[in-house]
Formats: sequence, structure tokens, C-alpha cells
Amino acid sequence: MLIAKKSKRIATNILYVIFFCLITIIFIFPMAYVLGNSFRNTQAIWTNAYPFSLKSFFTIEDFTMNGYLYSLGMTDTARYQGVNITRNLAISLYSSLAVVGISMLVSTAAAYFFARLPFPKKNILLVLVVATMMIPQQVVTVPLYFVADFLGLINTFWALVVPWYSSPFVVFLLIQFISDIPYELDEAAIVDGANRFQILWRVILPNCIPGLLTVGLMEFQFIWNEYFWPLIAINRTRLQPIQVAIAAQFTDRAQNWGAVFATMVLASLPVILLFLFAQKYFYDSVASTGIKG
Repeated sequence: MLIAKKSKRIATNILYVIFFCLITIIFIFPMAYVLGNSFRNTQAIWTNAYPFSLKSFFTIEDFTMNGYLYSLGMTDTARYQGVNITRNLAISLYSSLAVVGISMLVSTAAAYFFARLPFPKKNILLVLVVATMMIPQQVVTVPLYFVADFLGLINTFWALVVPWYSSPFVVFLLIQFISDIPYELDEAAIVDGANRFQILWRVILPNCIPGLLTVGLMEFQFIWNEYFWPLIAINRTRLQPIQVAIAAQFTDRAQNWGAVFATMVLASLPVILLFLFAQKYFYDSVASTGIKG
């Protein structure tokens, strides 16, 4: 009986390993294909595309860095065509950091209000804030464009920042983190003569740093990957973020697929590196959300 239970447990563990390996392969497969073909030219990519095999991913004899050099504007053809994604990467980076910084200030103050301060009908206001998450972005794009145009933001850098100055999703998540902080800390600060702003700055923020880093990472990824709104709000090539720049490479002329894949890799690196740097805080915040008081 004991041997049968042990054998069943081993078989179950093997099935778990196989299942998670399959899930890992499914997630890694697209990125591995993009990464491998970013070191090839268009002819090599299509020559090995069918029949599908390991050669469809990468071969030493086809290795070239021309795709990256072209994307970064370091070849004569790229300079002639005006291709240089470094400025697009910089626009995406600056806009993402600006949105995260402003959103952290506004969303943290809003979350502190909903989680800590007494106010009549506060739950109704919270429901209205959370309900805005259910509205598709496409529905509000037209009125958002009219407002941005009225403020003179269209075709400016601030068109990528101002519409996202606060996020109901970020507010909702921060409410959960702030609610987990014992209210006795607020009471002790009030006894010591602290006002509400000092409590927020000196008590709440230091105790929800993992939560701030988590929502900041998620907000950064959202803004970095945003495509629909920048495509509408920005017509100037020099102000287009990286996702719009990638899509702009698909034209009626022959595609340089090696450069397209190289641009995709370069566009993915900042988010991947940021996650690797902040993953400890991300996991800690996920674990701490289940601990009350």
C-alpha cells in the first residue's frame, strides 16, 4: 500500500513537471523564434521557414548583426531611409517613467483616501472608480482625443503622459496594500502630532513599497506596450513610441524581416530587465497580500 502511494505520488509529480514544461515551451517559443531570426536576413528567414525545424530558429551560417545595425541607424541604408529606433525607445522610456511617477503620486493619494479616511458614501465613489475599468479604451478614445486636442496636447510628448496620469486599476490594487497596514500605526502617528499628509508620507508609503514597485512595474509595462492611443495622438515620426515605430516598418515595400525581429527584441529588453530587477519585490508583494494585520 505504501509503495502504491509512493508510485502514485511520483507519477503525479512527473505529470506536473511535463505539464509545466509544456507551458514554459508555449511561452518561450514565440520569443525564441523572434530572437533567433533577429540574427538573420530576410532570405535566410524564409528559406528555413518551411519545413519547420530547429533551423527555423537559428543557424550559425546565417548569423548576422545587420538587423540590429539597421534598426539602430548604423548602416548606410538606414541613414538614407531615416531609420533609427533609439529615439523611439527614448520616447517610450521617458513617457513610461513620467506616467509611472505621476500615477504613483495621484493613485497613492486616492488609494489612501479610500483605504483610510472616513467619508460619506465613500464605497459608492469606489464602485464608480472601479467601474471605469470595465469601459473599453476604444469607447473613450474619441472624447479623449477631443479633450487632448482642446488642451493642445496632440502631436506633443505630453499626449503620451497626461491621459494616463491616474489608473483605477492601480488605485484599486494600492487600496488592498494600504488596507493591510495596521491602523494602529496611524493612531500612533496622530498621537505624536502628525497630520494626514505626514502619515501618508512617513507611515503608509514606507510600509507599502513592495506594492508600489509592483503596480509601478505593471503600469510601466502597460504604457510601454501602448499602441492604439499613440497611433492616433502622434503623427510626428520623431515622437512615436517604439510600438508604433515597429508597426511603421510594415509597408508596401519589401520587408526587412531581420530588422523587424531585431527591433522587437530591443523593444522587449527594457521590460524584461526591469522585471528581472524587481522580481523579488513583485513576489514579496504577491505573498504579503494574503497576510492580514
